[in-house]
Amino acid sequence: MLSKLYDFIIRKHLEILTIIFVGVSLILLSQTENQAVLRVQSGWQDVSLFLKKPAAEQQHKKRVIEENKQLRMDIFRLNQEVARLQNLDTENERLREMIGFRDTSHYDLLPSLIVYKGYKNRSSVITIDKGQNEGILADDVIVDKEGLVGRILSSGKRTSIASMIIEPDIRVSVRINPSRVYGILKWHHGNTFVIEDIPTTIDIKPGWTVTTSGLSEVYPADIPVGVITTVLTSENGFTHMIEGNYNVSFKNLREVFILSHARNETK
Repeated sequence: MLSKLYDFIIRKHLEILTIIFVGVSLILLSQTENQAVLRVQSGWQDVSLFLKKPAAEQQHKKRVIEENKQLRMDIFRLNQEVARLQNLDTENERLREMIGFRDTSHYDLLPSLIVYKGYKNRSSVITIDKGQNEGILADDVIVDKEGLVGRILSSGKRTSIASMIIEPDIRVSVRINPSRVYGILKWHHGNTFVIEDIPTTIDIKPGWTVTTSGLSEVYPADIPVGVITTVLTSENGFTHMIEGNYNVSFKNLREVFILSHARNETK
């Protein structure tokens, strides 16, 4: 063992001596108070600081970028949470209004969700999540808290297909209030309707309301439909051309109430 160590020292004596001399020199330099040595030490420290500064700045920049990235992610999550809470608040307010409408209505109303709506494709047909299991039948009336929506076309056990009154071929018997004049309402375009063939001898004014007349076998009386916006004279000169806006925003419908004839007859 000693012989191997001796051989190693003989073979590496120059390297060992160099390391010893460098180590002793560094110790002496660090402990000396010689001004020349101190200036060398100060200069070396300046050089070391200059060389280390870019690396330190790069590390700081990298850390700041990571922190900014994390902050942006946190802000996005917070904004997402705020939007979710705002949507929940809006949803709760709408549901409270619907519950209040149902509780104050003199009809027996069954709440229902719209599970399919073809309005975007210019279709007036919707599918709702109530059917024969809840006693829903064809020609049952659909309303929301603002007024008339349409009627049931057909019902399955769990869902029903309904048509909204914005269908071009649908006509609704209505009454104009306060004049109590009766007429036939039909869809015009967008969320507007027209009522024709009312004689010009009858005074009709914008702002008057339109409700169902009760003369139809489907729609009961006094369900709000809309408000008159424009009263013009037809080309024949003898009748009014009455235009108005529906109370219901059909494009934004999400929930409705079903006014079941069977439920209200047994009420």
